[in-house]
Amino acid sequence: MSNGRHLILDLYDCSAEVLDDYDYLSQILETALQMSNATILRIFGEKFQPQGVTLLALLAESHASIHTWPEMGYAAVDLYTCGDTTNTHRAAEFLKHKLKAKISEERELTRSITPGEAGAVTALDKLYAENNTGMQALADA
Repeated sequence: MSNGRHLILDLYDCSAEVLDDYDYLSQILETALQMSNATILRIFGEKFQPQGVTLLALLAESHASIHTWPEMGYAAVDLYTCGDTTNTHRAAEFLKHKLKAKISEERELTRSITPGEAGAVTALDKLYAENNTGMQALADA
């Protein structure tokens, strides 16, 4: 099994109209995933009242999701794929453009089934690994 890549986007000052349009969001998520060479198994979601949409795409490579808050102009996007056949950055750029995000923040994590190879090791993880007593070291700190 290969490592996975988890691309996390926080998109701000997006079009409220776009963020509340379930059908359009479904369409652009599908297009973005096709552009990234992901294998789409199914896309489904929920339109909330009075506003907001959540979409989830099940992929052969893992999953993608969009959660929107039109009243705040905000969208949270996750693109998680395993292997090296997809280009999630291409999908991310397309989604930023189509959601009309004026500000975006992007983080990428490397996921791994092998301990110590994941890309987001926290300070607590490091402290625990460096000390045989783990939790005692935390209590003494």
